[in-house]
Amino acid sequence: MTEWPLVLFTVAIQLSCGLAMAAVFADFKGVRPAAMRPVGTAIFPLAAVGLLVSLFHLGRPLAGFKALRNLGRSPLSLEVLMTLLFAVLALAYSHLWRKEIKPGRAALGLVTSICGLGAVISSSAIYRLPSQPVWNSGWLPVSFLGTTLLLGGFASVTLVKLKDDPRLLRIYLAAGGAGSLVVVFSAMWMVASLSRGTNNAFVSARLQHALHLLGSPWYSGSFGLHLLLTAVVPIAFAYRSWPGKEVSAQSAATPTALMLGFIAIMVGVLFGRTILYSLGLSMPPF
Repeated sequence: MTEWPLVLFTVAIQLSCGLAMAAVFADFKGVRPAAMRPVGTAIFPLAAVGLLVSLFHLGRPLAGFKALRNLGRSPLSLEVLMTLLFAVLALAYSHLWRKEIKPGRAALGLVTSICGLGAVISSSAIYRLPSQPVWNSGWLPVSFLGTTLLLGGFASVTLVKLKDDPRLLRIYLAAGGAGSLVVVFSAMWMVASLSRGTNNAFVSARLQHALHLLGSPWYSGSFGLHLLLTAVVPIAFAYRSWPGKEVSAQSAATPTALMLGFIAIMVGVLFGRTILYSLGLSMPPF
């Protein structure tokens, strides 16, 4: 599979957008800046890494800016514009968090989050092509948005000590849990879309070939691992971190356990994204 730059790019942008949403929510709630500083300062580096990695997908990276010439007609041009705009705003927003500058930060964070969501949605739109029936379905943008919530919510819990603010901790865990449900729902939607009937011979061949691949040992194992790490692990993560429940000091989640849990969730997301590109780019043996 040669689409690793796109896998890492889309996941990094979605994680960055999720953190921006978490940070701006905390800003409007008046959370202590020192508590959320790790989340706020991580937004731009993740967006920058995503942009840098995406260049490795281009045959001529230095000519990548030419994608903006078809703005208004090409979904790719819109994706490039929204992602660049998000990265610029993320730079300013992360700077305000790093310097702990509060005036205007919440408003900038709101705009940054909106542009981040625009980048996530526009990045999913470029795959909705009749020539790619595996991707040309609503499950793909739903998966991207679910991943944004899943990673943003649980990454915030991992990076920030929120024991003094149980309400915000519950909100982040609930957001991550909701994202987990959306990701799993989109995975089931994908299987259903691959199984749908159609009168178009080309579309039928592509869908049946992808469904056959999904049933092979490697794909089925990877798909099962994806579901395990994006469904079961988030439930355990939320249970061990949820404030107010009666747990002993020995059973409470440690920072190391939280980090390992988030890494497991990230691995699950990467497995799912790899399956997305592998199935979409596979060609039936005509």
